[in-house]
Amino acid sequence: MTASANTVGILGAGTMGAGIAQVAAMSGWTVELLDVDQLTVRTAIEGIHRRLDRLVEKGRMQAGQRDAAVTRLHTAGSPRCFGGCELVIEAVVEDIDVKTAVLRGVIERLPDNAIIATNTSSLSVTRLGEAIGRPGRTVGMHFFNPAPLMKLVEVVAGDETEPEVVDRTAGIAEGWGKVVARAADVPGFIVNHVARPYYLEALRILEEGLAGPGEIDYAMREIGGFRMGPLELTDLIGQDVNTATSRSVWEALDRPALLKPSGLQEQLVADGHLGRKTGRGVYSYEGESPVPAVEVERSPLQLNETLSRAVSEFSAAATDVSGTELDMLVFSRILVAIIVQAALAHERGVAETADIDTALRYGTNYPKGPFEWARQIGHGVCVRLLDTLNATVSDNRFAVPALLRE
Repeated sequence: MTASANTVGILGAGTMGAGIAQVAAMSGWTVELLDVDQLTVRTAIEGIHRRLDRLVEKGRMQAGQRDAAVTRLHTAGSPRCFGGCELVIEAVVEDIDVKTAVLRGVIERLPDNAIIATNTSSLSVTRLGEAIGRPGRTVGMHFFNPAPLMKLVEVVAGDETEPEVVDRTAGIAEGWGKVVARAADVPGFIVNHVARPYYLEALRILEEGLAGPGEIDYAMREIGGFRMGPLELTDLIGQDVNTATSRSVWEALDRPALLKPSGLQEQLVADGHLGRKTGRGVYSYEGESPVPAVEVERSPLQLNETLSRAVSEFSAAATDVSGTELDMLVFSRILVAIIVQAALAHERGVAETADIDTALRYGTNYPKGPFEWARQIGHGVCVRLLDTLNATVSDNRFAVPALLRE
């Protein structure tokens, strides 16, 4: 049995599965969408129709293009509908047993040359491929939510994934208008691996009483050019989701100091203050606009001459925007922690430097990739700040990676 060109089967018609189906259909692919019942699939397809209609109304899509995309969306009544699929993407709940069971239910129906892609954001592609008995054909195809809007797709090679499968998957994603970053099968892949210090170092600054939530978020938005500050972003993501990801990556990497989970954040989760979805997290959302809801004992800002000079040198090279000494310390400390984590990720074989930059720019909307920023600032400047910061901490988390010493 051979696959039909440009036909994709999607398992799971939730938010992510429906988003991927929309992307594929708009890119000229026939879509077979399967879920536990046909009502769920029909509801998902109706939602896609409404989104396409809005694109036409806004002039971003022609009516003929919408009509063509709609005709490509099919409700798969059973796994038999996957018999001609060149690609199958599972987009079900983040549970390896569930993913395994769902894929086993369709695997015998697939063409021999079909690609089996998982949209997992955290589970092992290698382990899933082994569990379903197709390690060479299994690849990670991690879309970001909302899939029609977010440009990045992380293409993740399991330990036994065939190179041709990885190349084909990357080519398909690019054909769908996505920007591809290739990653190894490591905890968090690229984005969830490298982005952790954006949140964790901000939380440490808060815990230390150096700055309040509004000051930290202001520094990263206004000085650094990030779309959202790290603390308001944790509230949007959900404190429970964010801390669970941090702890998972930290444990899987043998508990490095740079990625140690925040006690303050875990207390928020224990208290049920999960962010926007509960009305309170780092901020309270009960009024017309968010107000800080976390109180810490403030510590006076006391920078010695060496640290003050290193922060000034680093921030001047990193941004044209000026601020207070506190603004520059917050910005510099968080950014240099991200640069360290990116360098360590490269040393661990997570991805090439260009792929890491691509992933952080398009998966988290960073204004620059960490290596791009490090080149702009200068490795020597980064090293001087790291050496100075490391002398102020007891956990050695600002130790300079070999890549920055080069």
